[in-house]
Amino acid sequence: MAGPATEARVKEVVDACDRYGGSSIIALAGAPATGKSHIAIIAAQRHAGEPTRVKEIQFHQSFTYEEFIEGLRIDSTGAVQPTPGVFLDWNEDASADPVADHQYVLLIEELTRANLSTVLGELLTYVEHRDRDFETLFSRTKARVATNLTILATFNPVDRSALSIDDALLRRLRIIDFLPDDGQLTEMLSQAGRSVAPHVIEKLRLIFEHCRQKHGPDYETLMPFGHGIFSEVYEESDLHALWHQRMKRILRRPLLDPHPFTDTIEEGFPWRTSSQFRLPSPPAPSTASAPPATPEEAVAAEPISSATPPSDQ
Repeated sequence: MAGPATEARVKEVVDACDRYGGSSIIALAGAPATGKSHIAIIAAQRHAGEPTRVKEIQFHQSFTYEEFIEGLRIDSTGAVQPTPGVFLDWNEDASADPVADHQYVLLIEELTRANLSTVLGELLTYVEHRDRDFETLFSRTKARVATNLTILATFNPVDRSALSIDDALLRRLRIIDFLPDDGQLTEMLSQAGRSVAPHVIEKLRLIFEHCRQKHGPDYETLMPFGHGIFSEVYEESDLHALWHQRMKRILRRPLLDPHPFTDTIEEGFPWRTSSQFRLPSPPAPSTASAPPATPEEAVAAEPISSATPPSDQ
């Protein structure tokens, strides 16, 4: 069971799948390490009700229509045969399931890394109109997008490839924004097995808060990473290595201008300077001084002597 912040995000995605998964592609959009993939796989399994009814794939620049919908393959006899791609295969499994209320999910990571208009082909129309047949390109067979199949995807909205999404695809997407999340950051770093002090977690949280305050509207689109970048931090000493091995590589790339948020993030991340640095613990709250005792209270508070009183002689 995840913490309340994570559960809230999972529920949001599951609700979108339940309500719109039969006519739209549900897309989680956010910077790297905002928890998109983590939330997506949990939500996919909950929506499907069974992990075996979830298929996960990843798009990339070489991914083609032939791999996704249908292509030509050479069989064992040397003949060229039309062969269903990953989508048609999974769509057939969903359509053939005899249990009416079984839901299936195709989870596509890095949706915008492929040439989407080419790869998705007929889906640009028929993911929305599931009561209509379409004809595949090579075998010329008729197919329908299964009504019990949800397409769930993740992508980074500032990838160059994401900027070229056309209106036809945008109209078929239900986009849920994923930003750095304070609650998920605290839940993640407070898990059993970690020894990250609360004041250290608060310092990390303030990095995102200061970026939000200083950079305003650009925060939602340009924040270079999310809370998940700290997922491998188990103790404070891990932060120095994380900076030099990952974070500074994202902010300062050779031959390119620094990321616009670089100065703000560097100012808020003191662990970059030394592997021995430890954030000073906040001072303990001072105890308020008690008000002076009344004479009656002072008498009542006096210790009772255990000495034997003198006897009368």
